[in-house]
Amino acid sequence: MGNLPRAVLGGILSTRREIGMTHVIRLLTLVLALSVPGLAAAQVVLTAIHEGPDGADVETEYTFEELSALPQTEVTTDNDYVEEVTTFSGPRVTELFEEGAIEAGDELVLTALNDYSVTVPAADVLDYEVILAILMNGERMSVREKGPVWVIYPMDDNPELQEASYNDRLIWQLAKIRLQ
Repeated sequence: MGNLPRAVLGGILSTRREIGMTHVIRLLTLVLALSVPGLAAAQVVLTAIHEGPDGADVETEYTFEELSALPQTEVTTDNDYVEEVTTFSGPRVTELFEEGAIEAGDELVLTALNDYSVTVPAADVLDYEVILAILMNGERMSVREKGPVWVIYPMDDNPELQEASYNDRLIWQLAKIRLQ
């Protein structure tokens, strides 16, 4: 490049700098879009699975927006994983399945993002307003804050739910719920 006129050399370097800067701006825009809730494409936060009439699994995927569009229930309660009485809101577990699909003898297998899994009696969601909390004190929960979906029992409203075994059913970072 030593033999090129200074004006041409300056133009080449300038073009390289502009291409580099354009690339950096595009990359930063992408990172920002993915980090701000609502700017990224709708992401599946929960999958509900049940047996269809033909015996095959039927999977329904829900985004945060779809869970938000279901009837919402508020539960104000305390549990071993929060520091004070907290208000949670989200749809009842029963909202994910057709009316009458859940029977008292059924079970629900709750699986978290890290594949931790617990099986709970389906009678819990029939007897109590167990919700799939998507908001805590009116705010959307990040994975770090036990979201985006956290199974919450109305523990303060039902003394029998104060038993330690119910704390094990408060699955946070819920990714999948299977009715069986």
